[in-house]
Amino acid sequence: MANTLIHENRRLQFPLDTLVDALIELEDKQGHWPSKATVVGASIDNSGDDEAAVVLSIHRPEGGAVFERRYSLSLVAAAIVNYCVTMRVPIPRNSTKTIQVATDGVVLVLENTVMLQSRHEELSTLPAGSVPPPTSPTAGEASAAAPEPVAQQPEVPPAETPPDAA
Repeated sequence: MANTLIHENRRLQFPLDTLVDALIELEDKQGHWPSKATVVGASIDNSGDDEAAVVLSIHRPEGGAVFERRYSLSLVAAAIVNYCVTMRVPIPRNSTKTIQVATDGVVLVLENTVMLQSRHEELSTLPAGSVPPPTSPTAGEASAAAPEPVAQQPEVPPAETPPDAA
């Protein structure tokens, strides 16, 4: 039996506000998010020669200062996968995961191939429709190619059984 392949390509688009939630979720889970901190700004920095990053402006109420935190794309990818697991968004475990920066957020690209056993034999390399349909036989060929008729057996009624002699 041959194998059948299914190729899956999915794009999970995370707008900036969802990305902020994903980053806070991961930071909080790891114990790195400052208590009572508020995000007052967010942007994607893709301007320099360095790798792109997500930048959060965070306000701490106790000091009153606003500071910035930069997140590399690898940390952003980890935050997105964690967020998907937490929110029960299915992600195939064996998929190849890549991250792309978009103008208004980040895209997680999932590529996966599943191999299944085929329900048919290996297909020919001839394109479909290239084999000519069978032609109708001529009179001489028809008698030679026609199968012999099967003799019908006459129907025999079932034998009668005698009534119970009780």
